[in-house]
Amino acid sequence: MNHTATPNASVVMDVLPWPNGYGFTGSDAWWENTFSQNERERIDSLLGLALLDNNVCEQLVVKRDSSLLEAFNLSEDTQRWLLGIKASTLKEFAQAVLAVLNPYQGGAAPEAA
Repeated sequence: MNHTATPNASVVMDVLPWPNGYGFTGSDAWWENTFSQNERERIDSLLGLALLDNNVCEQLVVKRDSSLLEAFNLSEDTQRWLLGIKASTLKEFAQAVLAVLNPYQGGAAPEAA
């Protein structure tokens, strides 16, 4: 019996430093995945990236950089909404986003044990 070994293809999630990364092979996989998501999931990805990179966080919360929101292919209405959020920290920003996206979330979430 002849077995052909197929190497596992790995993908490097090369998103930092944003937006061009370090140029690893397969670096566009993160963006392809992001663009295949619905707008809510793209906002989640944006917030996740802001957690990982202080520069992205500053672009989002302090500078309110519309080019960052455009990069995530967010609608003009969503961009206006996000740019209008009054927050001084990423936590406040994320809480404001969640208040709109999850309006029926009752009470505070229990703390992790």
